[in-house]
Amino acid sequence: MARLLSDYRDRLATFERWGIRTCGDLAALPRADIHARMGPVGVRLHQAATGEDAGPLVPRDEATVFGSRLDLDWPIDGLEPLAFVLARQCDRLSADLERADRGAVAIHTTLHLTSRETHTRSLALPAPMRDARVLRTLILLDLESHPPPAAIDAIDLRVDVAPGRIVQGSLLARAAPSPEQVSTLVARLGALVGTDRVGAPVLLDTHDGRQVALTQFRAPRDAGPSLMPSGPAAADRAERVDPARQQVLAVPHLRRLRRPLAARVVTDHGIPTHVTIDARGWAGGRVRVSAGPWRTSGAWWDLAGRNWDREEWDVELDSGLVCRLVRQRQAQRWEVEGTYD
Repeated sequence: MARLLSDYRDRLATFERWGIRTCGDLAALPRADIHARMGPVGVRLHQAATGEDAGPLVPRDEATVFGSRLDLDWPIDGLEPLAFVLARQCDRLSADLERADRGAVAIHTTLHLTSRETHTRSLALPAPMRDARVLRTLILLDLESHPPPAAIDAIDLRVDVAPGRIVQGSLLARAAPSPEQVSTLVARLGALVGTDRVGAPVLLDTHDGRQVALTQFRAPRDAGPSLMPSGPAAADRAERVDPARQQVLAVPHLRRLRRPLAARVVTDHGIPTHVTIDARGWAGGRVRVSAGPWRTSGAWWDLAGRNWDREEWDVELDSGLVCRLVRQRQAQRWEVEGTYD
């Protein structure tokens, strides 16, 4: 920038030596001659003198705000009467989104209460949508999980928008559920069991394999149809399974119990030899094969008591049960943590 300003000063000094005092004097000169003597900087000065703008101003429309506010004549206390009011607002909002070819990606609901407080909720949607019934259902289900503490005097809805979603169907692939259906299902489950119990599992940075966490569930995007070959050759290839893949599919999977079962274990030199499970319907027995132990410990610095010190065994009983035994080393307690398929 400093070099450009220096070039302009040099060109203006040259114009002054030429006897050019006004923009009209400069505009009267041939542009080709100025370009030959001064280069692109002189051309820009000549354009400015003639009133030409290399980057003209382009008017921009103000961003349209999609939302509505409704002041009620009488306060509303309860979700059932609120549903009728929201239906009108969502119908009007859906029509505005349809005309603008936009879809809502987030809903912001602000309820003005009789206690002169505001109850604000925000919902992030997995895909742009503008169905009035879906929007109303999602708002009601969220308010069912987080009800306002007082009666409602006014309702203010605002949505963040994105370009409308274009969906291309396929004749070869199974249709995936629409984002509207997935969002409604997740919202209903959240209202039924709690929003903190609905989501997608996520890995945690810990050595404790029992720790789990949930994140917001989003429907996987459709990867499109896959063209599958047909004919006798394709059928023959489908019958032949890769041995490596077959070995991977044959690996047993551990099914963890929601609550570990208490057990009494007889050991011989620290190795389990007999297991008795203190639960109805669970058969214990003599240990036929065992593998272990695998010892893990951690979070010893946690003052809340979330530390662990465990010893794990995989055992097969003579009753046919294959399970995972865990010995809590601090409490000297045995548990059945899960079974293998």
